[in-house]
Amino acid sequence: MEETKTRSLENIHEVLSLAKLNIEDMKQESQALFLSDNLYTQNYKLLELDPLLLNEISEGSTLHFKGEGNEEVVICSDSATFRVNRAENSNSMLLTNNLKFHNDLDDSKSAVSSVVIHGIFHDYLETSIGKPHLQKINDILKPSLYKGPEQEYEVNQESLLSSEELCSKIRASRKEISQALDSMPIIEIDNKIRLLDIDYHYRVLNYMLNLMEENSWEPDEVDFKETIDTLQDLVPKDILCKLFEKYTEESKEIDGTILYKYKDWEVCKFYAEFLLHQTDKFHLEEFLQAWHKSVPEGMVPDESMLNGIAIIDRKSTPNVIWAFKDSDLPENIDERFMILFETKEKWTVPEITPYIKPLATHKLDVNALLAKHARGSMENNVKYYSSKHGK
Repeated sequence: MEETKTRSLENIHEVLSLAKLNIEDMKQESQALFLSDNLYTQNYKLLELDPLLLNEISEGSTLHFKGEGNEEVVICSDSATFRVNRAENSNSMLLTNNLKFHNDLDDSKSAVSSVVIHGIFHDYLETSIGKPHLQKINDILKPSLYKGPEQEYEVNQESLLSSEELCSKIRASRKEISQALDSMPIIEIDNKIRLLDIDYHYRVLNYMLNLMEENSWEPDEVDFKETIDTLQDLVPKDILCKLFEKYTEESKEIDGTILYKYKDWEVCKFYAEFLLHQTDKFHLEEFLQAWHKSVPEGMVPDESMLNGIAIIDRKSTPNVIWAFKDSDLPENIDERFMILFETKEKWTVPEITPYIKPLATHKLDVNALLAKHARGSMENNVKYYSSKHGK
């Protein structure tokens, strides 16, 4: 147990005299500071909280420090990601638990109290709202793509991760990770998170769409139970349910049975992705013809569906199109903008937004990022963005 140290009034008066300070100008209660025999400086860090992070803690959110190897450490609450930076202070900061401030001192009588300094700090950690680092999800899951039950012998089962294990490796909050997984072709098999192989994904979706035609169902009268019961001998039930949820929405109820319809946007967009992944570049007209022929009857592809998954070059002869996905771009915002404008000189807002949105934060939305990193211009009443440092 640490020995209590004291200082007498005579000692204090002597120090004041040497400092040429008038005792009458001082508060009557004095505090004597002593260094602890066991300073915390080596084992503790001071952390300044962003107001949003402080609010999260007040509401009971659990905090996680995340970062592996050479990754920058971040703090993740249940719903947001925060950057952590080291800040230096020119003055020493003292850590104590019983120091009184000026207004708390008793001026009615002379007294001396002892204050133990438990730590001396010359720097501290400060937090600010940051962006989630989600690209690693693809890097982790791609080596173990789910290609169907017949191909599982190729997969190292010991390398598979549960949702909890995956979350621990991704520098993002649980909410941000969940939102990212919802936008990806993710399934859970035996409590392990898997990314669907695009060829297998295409095969299963075709089974589902062909069944609608075989049963002569109206486009808005797709039966969920019959779809699952008919196809579960060909495809694991969990995958059927996941894809049915992704590609359909409720349309009507007949005799107590809820019926569904396939979402044109989601189906057409996936068929475009499937066609584009088969070759480096497509002649645009050939691609558009193949795309229109591949989608189910009654669905109409639209070029706006390609935003975020492909680039069209109308300056080449003939015009060409190729796959261009957000997951293939760097997370560093300057590097990402550089590649975007190297790939395509000018972008409309709908074209560039899917590639910028993943980098947006609470304080910097897509419009703010574009204003900061790109140059806007108007052509034929259409807003374009190009390199800030271009000609």
